[in-house]
Order: sequence, then C-alpha cells, then structure tokens
Amino acid sequence: MKILLVNPAPGELAMGLRDIARVEPLGLEIIGASVSDDHEVLLIDMQFDENLHQVLRDFRPDIVGVTGGIVQTYTARRIVECAKAFDPSIHTVIGGHHASLWPIDFCVPAVDVIVIGEGTGPFRELVAAFENGQSIDHVCGLAIVEQGELRYTPPRPQPRSLEHQPLPDRSLTAKYRDRYFYMHESPVGLVQTSMGCTFPCTFCSCRVFTERRFVPASLERIVDDLERLDEEFVIFCDDHSFLVPERMSQLADLIEERGIKKRYFAYSRVDVVTAHPELFQRWADLGLEVVMAGLEAVEDAHLGTFNKRTELSTNEEALELLAKCGVGVSAGFVIMPDFGVEDFERIDAYIEAHPNIVMTELTPFTPLPGTPLYAEVRDDLLTENRELFDLFHFVVPTRLPQEEMYRLLKHYYSRIAWRTIRRMRLLRPKIIFQRHIPTLLGGLARGMHRLDGAHTSVRRPN
Repeated sequence: MKILLVNPAPGELAMGLRDIARVEPLGLEIIGASVSDDHEVLLIDMQFDENLHQVLRDFRPDIVGVTGGIVQTYTARRIVECAKAFDPSIHTVIGGHHASLWPIDFCVPAVDVIVIGEGTGPFRELVAAFENGQSIDHVCGLAIVEQGELRYTPPRPQPRSLEHQPLPDRSLTAKYRDRYFYMHESPVGLVQTSMGCTFPCTFCSCRVFTERRFVPASLERIVDDLERLDEEFVIFCDDHSFLVPERMSQLADLIEERGIKKRYFAYSRVDVVTAHPELFQRWADLGLEVVMAGLEAVEDAHLGTFNKRTELSTNEEALELLAKCGVGVSAGFVIMPDFGVEDFERIDAYIEAHPNIVMTELTPFTPLPGTPLYAEVRDDLLTENRELFDLFHFVVPTRLPQEEMYRLLKHYYSRIAWRTIRRMRLLRPKIIFQRHIPTLLGGLARGMHRLDGAHTSVRRPN
C-alpha cells in the first residue's frame, strides 16, 4: 500500500515555538519505519511544503496518516478533508498527543479513525487490516468516527518500554533536514530516550498521556540512534530525560565507550539536579549544554498551585549547581491570571540575577485539554479555539485587561531576547551567518508583531 504521512503546520493564530523552532516530526519517522519494509511510505512536512494537492496527485496514497498536536488541530483536519476530497476511498488516520487526550476534536466526517496513545502497534495493525479489506474493530486503542460520533475499541495497555518501536527512518525527512532548527542551533536532531513522567503536576498533559508511567527506551537503542544521527546538536525530546538517574549514568557509560561526540539539550526537574549534581557534571563533560527546567515561579505560594512538589530554594540550588557544571538553563515561568506589572518585574529581576538562565519561557496559565487543570477551570475559559492553546495566549480571564497583559508579555520577551543574545554570545559570525537565521529573525519579528493584536483573538464564547 501507499502511505502518506503528514506533519501539519501550526495554525495561523498560534504563536511561540513556531516562531523560533522547526524540528523533525520524530513520531512520524518512527511510524513510517514501522511499516516501510512492506509498504511505500512518503512523508511531507508542511512546516516547509504547502502543495499537498500536488503530492496527492503524484503519489496517490491509499492511507493518509496525520499527527495531531493541539495547535495543529484545524490544519490536521484540513489535510484529511483535502485527502477525502481528492479520493474518498483514502483511509484517513489521525494520532498524536492532543488527538489521544481529546479525540472529540477530530470527530469530523473526513477522519476515519483516531489512534489513542502510543501509535506504532495500532498503526501497523490498521495498515494490515486496510490492506486485507478487514474490519478494524479488533485493533485496540482506537476511536472510530461513525455518523458524527466516536466508537471506541478496547483500550490498549500502556507499553512498559519502547522496545517495540523501530529506530526512526530519517530518510523520510532527508530533503528537510538541513532546514530544521531550534533557535540559533541548526541543523538539529531529535532523539527519544523515554516517554512519560510519574509526577502529579496538575497542568501537565504528558503525564496524562502515559497515565503517570515512565516508559523507557533501551540504552542500546538510544546509542544506536545517536550513532546514526548526522546532526551534532541533539534535543532529547523526552517528558523528563533524567527521571531515572541511574539510567542516564549508564547511558553516559555507553556514549563514552562508543566515542560519540554530540552537544545536548535535555529536560529535567530541579529536584533531580539537586539530588544528583555529579551526574550533571558528567553529562556536562559529555556535551550537555542546556537543561530545560520548569522553575514555574519565583514564590513558593505559586509553586504550590501546580502540585509541583518543589520549593524556591530547590530552584536556587539547582541553578547554582548547573552553573558550576557550566550548563545553561532554559527556564520556564508560568504567568498567572492575577499577575500585575510587579509580578512580571519580579520574574525579570530573578532572571537577571541568575546569569546561567540563558533562555526563558514566559508561559500564560494554560489549562490543556485532558489535564486535571482543564477540568477544574473549563467553565472559565475565554475560548475553545485550539490554536490559542499555544502557551502564548491568555485563555482564561486575567486581572489586568488582556491588551495590557500582552503588552507586558511583549515588553519582557524583548528584554529576554536581548539577554539571551548577550548570555549566549549569539552575535558571533559563526552563528549570525547560518542559513536559518533570516527565518528565525523573521519569525521573531512576526511573533512580536502578533502580540500587539493577540487580545482580539480571544473572546469568551457566546
């Protein structure tokens, strides 16, 4: 069979990450690898390619599989609508993070089936059923769209490991690879060492996706993937790379044994840093350059709001330890609905006082569908437009007028941008003359401009 896999672009209203990063669709590369031995697979990344009609005419797929993140909700739906309009016999499948947590958003006539949860096994079984003209009712972990409603097959047990997954087939994205970037880094590659997190943070959708389980890949599989990866800069795209410190120590052993030389960006909780400073020093020696850490707040009272189970003193200790290791921090802070000017200023002063915070995210309080937080505040939402759940829009009422909140966000992001340029020494010729920098600068300029009118996008539903 001919299988077309599509990575949708974010929706037009979405801001934030789309302006500073375009990275490979790793999930689709893994899905593609799982069926490519027996079928013809083509992947189109619509972050770059827009001519879907031409691809449909030239390739004539039997199956169109689309990934569905929250800010891709409407673009994903338009892709399957386009496929069905071209040929109603095409089987349309949607999977991914948001599709798994909130499948009702994809209950539209052009969608045949939604894969719930990790999709490698279900997709292989779906392809086999489609090829043989069989019913798909025996495939566990599906939501089947029938007459405007969802009919669920029996749930698929959460995998205990990622060993059933093949290594990603990066030949599927070969023509895009030199265009993938993350801020000033390009080219960039993604590697998955695990999936899931066991902590109970109420705002986090990742732990809901895996039912608060940690699902690891084998260490051998990880180093095999690292060895095959051409890119020097690697993002570990895990929910929490260092959740099991012993594994990361063993992974470091294997990387050293094989002589792999890369530079790394990884996610970690601050309490893991404080409990295992020697591990982070070892990883710094291996090439770890930046740790993304959700500091969330500069006051203990706000930290308690999210059931984060950390304290401000833990944040402080982790920042100090990572500074000693020479590792920068990409720090995330939540902008609460009751914030005023003084709260923005406190966060900005905190960042200024900690030189190893090299990147910063100011994230408006966003209850993501499927999380406990969403259930708690859903009646207060100003919008259900999924493109606005981009961690950049204010989707709940705020104490200050929305226009003022976006003005403050723009002002302090401007300060953050210049601080990042200074702290990471980004004006060096080896950086500013990279091919992707005009795209990055254009994205930043568009993002700042869109903040001026962002308050008009969000309206309380009638």
